[in-house]
Amino acid sequence: MDWHYYILFWVCIAGLCLGSFYNVVILRSLSNESIVFPPSKCPKCGHKLYAWHNIPVLSYILLRGKCYFCKEKISIQYPIVELLTMVMFGLTFLKFGISLKTLFVLIWVSGLIIMTVTDLKEKVVDCNIAIIMGVLGILYNVIAYGWRGLGLSLLGLLGCVIALELFARSGYPVAKTRAMGEADTYVAGALGAIFGLYGVIPVLLYSLICSLVIIIPIFFYKKFKNGDRMICFSAIIFGVFTGIYYYFPSIISLALLALSGVYLAIRVIKNIGRGDVNYFPFVPALFAGAVICFCTLI
Repeated sequence: MDWHYYILFWVCIAGLCLGSFYNVVILRSLSNESIVFPPSKCPKCGHKLYAWHNIPVLSYILLRGKCYFCKEKISIQYPIVELLTMVMFGLTFLKFGISLKTLFVLIWVSGLIIMTVTDLKEKVVDCNIAIIMGVLGILYNVIAYGWRGLGLSLLGLLGCVIALELFARSGYPVAKTRAMGEADTYVAGALGAIFGLYGVIPVLLYSLICSLVIIIPIFFYKKFKNGDRMICFSAIIFGVFTGIYYYFPSIISLALLALSGVYLAIRVIKNIGRGDVNYFPFVPALFAGAVICFCTLI
């Protein structure tokens, strides 16, 4: 079995190197530059980098997180993306081994990493990546499951697009704006094509949980600091009714939970409509939900 670990080592090295390339894709897609020309340069001073400045992770450590020329700080994003890509590549190989599935999952994970970082940095997502992922998702399901796979893949894509768009457009009656960005629909549709109609449901549920656990508390913390106590009070009431329904399920407790949830959602959407709250970066949550399900559902 030594050969297995030998291949794993090189898969991880490939992940590190590709992670370095993904950093270039992320940076230049946000600045609308070519990912090929010009050669790698410092984003601060524009000086062309030497070869040893581009060694994944190691260069960041040797340079102590600063540009060799202008001494400006290098974003921690670079080693994080490189290490994340390496870990995801390694875990994918450990789970699926040498197989066609491994190749497809590596491509999907790569696309999700790039879109996640651009969404976190600038709330910008290249929908072309999501489209490619969706096409490959359909292709994989056809190869793996035949005509049944094709049907479930297309239904998964269609179902996710409809579900995300209905939720996004629910913001118009209340706030006269979308509740979510259009790119979220593209990414969700791609995941629907990958996981199929039934498999994508847990992905969306895990994504929702991740967004609630990470993004929503940050939102309410900012509202509390800005003095908007009412929306924070609404969230507390919703949490209380959730606990009541969990321990004492009944029609009355369910009705109270539903009413408090609707009221809280309306207040959140109104805040988005006032312009003092931007769209939540939902692509990272979709990435987390997909990663959780990759090893169990496809």
